[in-house]
Amino acid sequence: MDDSGQLQAGGLGSGPEWSPVAPDSNRRACDPCRARKVRCDRESPCAHCISAKVVCVYTPVQAPKKRTRILLTPQYERKIDLIDSRLERAIGLLEKLRASEPFNDSSRSHSNPRASYQAPSSISTPASDSTQPKRAHGQVVEGDSSLTAHSAFANEFLQRVAATDSLQVSSPELCDTIDELSSILTKEAVADNELAYPHARPTRVVNLPNSDMPPFKKAIALIRLAKGIGWIYQFLPFQRFTDMCLDIYFNDDHSEANFTTVNAGLYSLFLDYSFHVVGQERDEYVAHAHLCRDNLETVLSSLPLHLPATSDTILALLFGASYAIELSKPSLSWTLSAKASELCQTLSYHRLASMKNDKHDDFQYKQFLFWSIYFIDKSLSLRLGRPSTIPDWDITVPQPTTNDSIPEAVLAYFVLSIETARCQGNIYEMLYAPKSMAQPDEVKQSRVEALISDLQSLDAKVWETNTKWHEEAKKESGEDLIDFFHISDKVLRLSLLTLVHRAAPPIPGSTTTFSYNCVATARATLEKHEECVAHMHRSATPYLATYIHWTLLFAPFIPFIVIFCHVIETQDEADLNRLRAFVTSIQSASSVSEPAAKIQRLFEVLCRIAVGYVKFRCSTSPADAFQDCSKIDGYLDALGFSSTSGAIPGRQDPFFVQHDSSNGGVDGDGRRTGPDQLNGDLRVMNPMMWIANSAELEEWLGNNEFITDLI
Repeated sequence: MDDSGQLQAGGLGSGPEWSPVAPDSNRRACDPCRARKVRCDRESPCAHCISAKVVCVYTPVQAPKKRTRILLTPQYERKIDLIDSRLERAIGLLEKLRASEPFNDSSRSHSNPRASYQAPSSISTPASDSTQPKRAHGQVVEGDSSLTAHSAFANEFLQRVAATDSLQVSSPELCDTIDELSSILTKEAVADNELAYPHARPTRVVNLPNSDMPPFKKAIALIRLAKGIGWIYQFLPFQRFTDMCLDIYFNDDHSEANFTTVNAGLYSLFLDYSFHVVGQERDEYVAHAHLCRDNLETVLSSLPLHLPATSDTILALLFGASYAIELSKPSLSWTLSAKASELCQTLSYHRLASMKNDKHDDFQYKQFLFWSIYFIDKSLSLRLGRPSTIPDWDITVPQPTTNDSIPEAVLAYFVLSIETARCQGNIYEMLYAPKSMAQPDEVKQSRVEALISDLQSLDAKVWETNTKWHEEAKKESGEDLIDFFHISDKVLRLSLLTLVHRAAPPIPGSTTTFSYNCVATARATLEKHEECVAHMHRSATPYLATYIHWTLLFAPFIPFIVIFCHVIETQDEADLNRLRAFVTSIQSASSVSEPAAKIQRLFEVLCRIAVGYVKFRCSTSPADAFQDCSKIDGYLDALGFSSTSGAIPGRQDPFFVQHDSSNGGVDGDGRRTGPDQLNGDLRVMNPMMWIANSAELEEWLGNNEFITDLI
């Protein structure tokens, strides 16, 4: 058989003519084999192309082109940074535009029905939004009583049923419906959407005031210095704070939250450091502090009702609430802390389950924010006589304790402040809330004993903490500062203990309004106060403002009132001297702040009343003094204090037995009867009335002719 016959038999007789090429082991597969995804023998032509009667074509492999290597010079780095900053700004503008778009746009909702769910839902963390101009979105978390929680339970129940039964085979439509339910329930409710009005017109964001800031180099140098010397500044997340400073100084589109936090932090740093320098340098730092103070008050006064639910916002409100306490404006502080509390609960910082997947640093930061707000909220609850916005029974995150593994002294003392605040909240809730004040005497007594036990336990924890951390804290921040905190905190705890004893029911047969323990604790408080004042006089750092705002005015300072009433009842000269010494020790408070001056004036007037009353009782015979004493009783009742003859069951006092008031008489046991008795008893149970209305009381005392004559 000739060659043509062989070709015909091979199926190539009618095909194209081939020029035989030697096989190349480095050649890749031919184009037809690559297109058909079959193995090619790399012959020319290959066996597959011969059998398919197609042209066997090999595309030559092109050598890679040589590219010019780019060197990252400083010029290129600057250009990259510029592009990055512009990109971030563009993203921020897009986020704001999207947040301001109305959600009832029918054309948009038809074209993209899920547009409202495409916003990022991660809760802001220290690493995620420290310098971002865009708003970080938090997830709204609802409690176990909500429809969302019950629907989630139903979804989990259905998922378990679907997994055990053969629904996927027998009823695929039902499985699809269950999946649809799951997709609905697993969509996270973004805070910006949940807290927005659907029909509100887009509004321009209010521009922050073009306020001056201290020199950037001064601010950064002070931050670096504070990192190394002050343990109190370890409360601040410094890397985050530094990033915020960069954002404020070099970004025109910074947020209100960052502006608030930076100015509050710099105000504290500049003011504190001004006490460590002298002369012109001190004046310069004070001027920088006042500049930041003015910026802080301006931005706080213009905060809107609706704030973004982010950790930055909570931090800014925390700084604002603390600053308001330093101004002795508890109601203003309450407004800011209540909003921060609301945002903490919106983001579920009080629930452990919401943070189970968080990184350790993120979890710690959220807990720092939550427990700091808890501290202010519980403290102001007692100070203002209002219910706390953070009920303890709704918290599932573990409260930090002294038994935890604590790496730093500042955290150990932070734990103590949280425990103290918890006691303050319980004192109001268990003793001074309206419903608690109406409880039977045996219930009140049991609550008093429980709270006394809590405060004694707190004292034991303080002793343990000081034993472990006191020396280290002194090394880090100085003996002077730590000793001041130690003594002033003891004054606060003794004042709280006095407040607890004050609420105890009267002992049958007692000859005084207050129990022995109440009076003894009040005396101990005033003695510890004198010790603190002596320490402040020895110190080169002026601690008086801190002491007045965070101790005397931070909780109702009831010991002075207890001793005052005890002097009115007993004419005790030693207690009268205690009142005089206390008033003398706070004479300079008038220069600290207006609220401090008002409370100093009130205490001074009360002391003068006590002095005048004791002189009056000692110099006037009982037969000639019924009428005047009747007037004094009425004035003391009007002030909210127990008068001599009221609310003392079983007391025998010949001076007052013969007394007859126009509003009521005196029974056989020497007790007043009539409406004044009831009003006097109610006032006795309201020891916080005077501190909430100090200005009105001062004006009343100054305008009252009889009290003026007595003084």
